[in-house]
Amino acid sequence: MPVKKIVLYFVLLTSLLYSCSRKKVLEGSITYDLHYQLPDSLKRYQIYLPKSAKVYFKGDSAVSIQQMNDESTTIITHKPTNFMRVLLTSRDKKIVIDYSKADQEQESTAKLGYSYVASVDTQTIAHHKALKYVLTNKVTGETDEAWFTKEVHLIPNSLTATLDTAKGFPLSFTTSTNGLWTKTTVKEIKFEPVPAGIFSTPAGYEKLTPKQLREMPVEN
Repeated sequence: MPVKKIVLYFVLLTSLLYSCSRKKVLEGSITYDLHYQLPDSLKRYQIYLPKSAKVYFKGDSAVSIQQMNDESTTIITHKPTNFMRVLLTSRDKKIVIDYSKADQEQESTAKLGYSYVASVDTQTIAHHKALKYVLTNKVTGETDEAWFTKEVHLIPNSLTATLDTAKGFPLSFTTSTNGLWTKTTVKEIKFEPVPAGIFSTPAGYEKLTPKQLREMPVEN
């Protein structure tokens, strides 16, 4: 092989390896609006429910933050390892709980998932075209709806983890659990660097197991 061709070959190979090593990691944030419908017996609790959620994503990691006054719930997930950590923060307590895959399945509101029926309805949500699906919970039989887009491909987060990403990325969806109806809608998606340390757990949190959390007395 001529010397010039050998040199050209190695230049191209080096450029290819360099570009692969510098492959950009997708990161940014998603802002969600949350709306609820509660049965009469639970309506007094509506003032304590968060009206929005913020999700930060980077690579295969995501963290969702829901805050209401001085209380917040933060959920950190890493999809390839099924890692899920929940941070509960209030004026008096700071609690951290790690959920195994089995724990996550036990806590899921859709343990067997959903069946999906596509409709012909479309709409634009957060500047992306979405297709409507009718969802049926395979355990409860309750029906809901979700709007998926194929225009963006983002890692699932704690809000979207029970939905089938093969349909696309969910931009709006409803869930019904024990009479509580929740509508979650993407307000904005931004592609930008996430805050430093956003996936870290601050010091000062008491560690509990999911079982210990379930057995804690409920404050009225």
